[in-house]
Amino acid sequence: MQICQGLAPTLTGSFADQAGRRPAYILCFLIYIISSIALALQHSYPALLVLRAIQSSGSSGTVALASAVAADVITSAERGTYMSITSLGNILAPSLGPILGGVLSEYLGWQSIFWFLAMSSTIFFIPLVLFFPETCRTIVGDGSIPASGWNRSILNWWMFKRPHRRPVLIPSVSTEPAIQAQLPKRMINPLSTLYLLFHLPTGLILLSNGLIFASYYAITAGLPSQLRSIYGLSDLNIGLSFIPMGAGTLLSATFNGIIVDWNYRRMVAKDRQDIEDFEVEKARLGVGGPVTLLAPIPILLYALTAPATNPPPLALTLTLIFTISFALTAIYNILNILLVDLHYTRPAIIMATNNLVRCFLGAAATALVHPCIQRWGVTATYCGVAIVVLSVVPLLWMVWKWGLEWRKRG
Repeated sequence: MQICQGLAPTLTGSFADQAGRRPAYILCFLIYIISSIALALQHSYPALLVLRAIQSSGSSGTVALASAVAADVITSAERGTYMSITSLGNILAPSLGPILGGVLSEYLGWQSIFWFLAMSSTIFFIPLVLFFPETCRTIVGDGSIPASGWNRSILNWWMFKRPHRRPVLIPSVSTEPAIQAQLPKRMINPLSTLYLLFHLPTGLILLSNGLIFASYYAITAGLPSQLRSIYGLSDLNIGLSFIPMGAGTLLSATFNGIIVDWNYRRMVAKDRQDIEDFEVEKARLGVGGPVTLLAPIPILLYALTAPATNPPPLALTLTLIFTISFALTAIYNILNILLVDLHYTRPAIIMATNNLVRCFLGAAATALVHPCIQRWGVTATYCGVAIVVLSVVPLLWMVWKWGLEWRKRG
């Protein structure tokens, strides 16, 4: 499932940067809704696996699209706050999903989960088709060029059918170089993501973000079995124990974006450089670097207090989970913002590449965490996770030190 979840956005991102955000959103939602209904109706395990892979292909594309829309309409000085908000759904899902899924499966059966997903996504899909405008700058520029075809929302189509209701289109002001609309369309190329993997400093940021996300998944995947074996919790109580993780994610995204934007504006006012010479890496990593240095500490504490022979109070474990979630979410969001800063002309493609890396590393972490716990124990396994997070520090230091120089080389 996570392999499909990683591969699908490589096609969706390229498609969205060429055909527009609206067509890509519509395609992703249709795939997701239809596969969710099929999952609720099937009773075969092979069909379950295949349909889950298809369903994840539809949902994963929207991750890159949300970041792309934010990059389309928000200036770099505000990007931290809005990118943090758009990433909430993606980051909150691993913590809120078990809570809601546990309640639904306990009282209504597992099929109710997929019926809920189908209905909730349809509720979002209808207003998207009716009201969501096209934001891709290669299609509508800064908003002053009317969209056409399926890039135009139903509301937009209705307003332009009535001349007296047409809105006045005013070009926006941005601190970044303008992106010309109606550029010659290129072929949709999912392999363009592979180039970014080996591009400096982008490749190092992608690897760092993937390692952070894999560490987050390693803790998330191992938590249910630990809560059951150590504290004897039921499925419902295990789901409720993910609330601190969700709370840490929510608070981190809220405050982190504000701090990152403040630091960006502070450095712009201090340096007063041209946008091409501005060291955006230092503006973002000035906040992200210290958090990355501190993040292994709660993971080490979690590893050292986890053994079942002398378990700590459940409240302490959940407090550590909250702290881990807060720190890893902060790093993940800052690196997402930096990636879009460096590739704001093609945000869907860069976020699709980011999704590819994080999903493959996340899948590897999910697959390895339980065998590692069985072979080496909880303490050794999560000490290893802390070391993985710490290994990101030298990677980000290289980006901080030589990022601008690498960008100028092209």
